[in-house]
This record gives sequence, C-alpha cells and structure tokens, in this order.
Amino acid sequence: MKRMKRAIALLFCCAAACGGISLAACAEKDGAGLGAAEAALLESTSEYVVIEVREGDLTKSLYDALLHFQDRGELTIGGREDAFGFYLTSVNGVEATDKYYWGVYTTLGTLDGTEYSNAEYGTYEYGGQTLASASYGVSGLPLADGELYAVVWTKNPYA
Repeated sequence: MKRMKRAIALLFCCAAACGGISLAACAEKDGAGLGAAEAALLESTSEYVVIEVREGDLTKSLYDALLHFQDRGELTIGGREDAFGFYLTSVNGVEATDKYYWGVYTTLGTLDGTEYSNAEYGTYEYGGQTLASASYGVSGLPLADGELYAVVWTKNPYA
C-alpha cells in the first residue's frame, strides 16, 4: 500500500511538472516571454519609448520586449506583420501618419558581422548616449547585453 501511494505521488508530481513545462512553452510562443533576457522600460510616453537590456538573449527581439511591456500594461503598440517582420504603426495610442512615423534607434552597432544601426540615417540622444537609426525593424533587432533601444515619434523628412 505504501508503495502504491508513493507511485501515485510520483506520477502526480511528474504530471504537474510536465504541465508546468507545457505552460511555460505556451508563454514563450505568444511572444510575451523574454527568454533569458532581462529588460527595463526606462520611459514610455506619447513621443518615445526607451528600453534597456540588462541581460541579453539574442534569440529574442525588441518586438518581444515591446510585447512583454504591453502585456504588463506599461505601453501599447499596434502594427502588422509583413514580409520583413513586424511593422510598427502606433505606440501608446499615437498612430503614424504621412508626416510622422515611429523611428527605431539603438546603441547596438555591429554584432557577429551584422550592422544593426547606422548614424548616417539619423540619431537620437538619450541619457548622454547617442542611439543610431536602426537598420532593422523591431522584430529584427536582437536583445543584446547593455544596449538601449528607443522607439521615437519622428518627422518624415520626405513629407
């Protein structure tokens, strides 16, 4: 009888553990999980959002971080998926127009041979640091250790 109780308890623990693993996997799939990354939302206004990555996870993107903070109710984003990834059209209720768009800037330069930003296309100053215009959209920017990412209401120079 004692053996049977132990076996049942062991099966229950295994089932609970498997259920927990299954739930964790679902949380990662919905885009809200940051994996091993740790990010801080430094500011979130109607004109800009600034995120600092404290511990990086190159399998996660700025888009994942934005979704994470949206799920926590700290900001809102809108947009759509296209062939190049997620196209950001609104932040904190402010929609892009012909005259203004949501520009993406970062301190992340070149990583593993890939150039993630270029100051020739614009810069944004924050906290004494210069962030360069991102060469990729929010879903193409990996969360790298110690980097800053800003999504900024930017005037369209061609409008």
